[in-house]
Amino acid sequence: MLDLQQVHTTLIDRSQISQKVLASVISYYPGRGKDGLDEAMCDAGAIAMSKDTGPIPGYGEVIGKSWKLGRISQEHGVLVQVPSSRESGHTDPALKVGETIEIIGQHACLTAAGHPWYYIVDSDMEGGEDKVVDIWIPWKGW
Repeated sequence: MLDLQQVHTTLIDRSQISQKVLASVISYYPGRGKDGLDEAMCDAGAIAMSKDTGPIPGYGEVIGKSWKLGRISQEHGVLVQVPSSRESGHTDPALKVGETIEIIGQHACLTAAGHPWYYIVDSDMEGGEDKVVDIWIPWKGW
């Protein structure tokens, strides 16, 4: 499934990662972050993502936005805003409470181990819509 650990090796790019966790933005904190950047809280923490870190900072990255999972507790994560361009200081617009986001994790194996099933999504459907085409139930136990 690949993850941020493999991105760091430069053998793959982010578009090749197939695992992602869907999370909801549950709170928003304007200006609370480093250098006055915004922060938000989501309902994906250590249980959903794992506590693995790696050479790429944080516990995961929000797909398509300049936000990352910067801090986590057991069941919640703090999303931190990342400047899109260090030169311009531009940042993405605010996340909205209730918005669903997609997060790719540091380590796909630990992330996958925390979930009872995996939705298999075809992103190449007509009209550009994602469609669940199967549900996999992983074998659990050692």
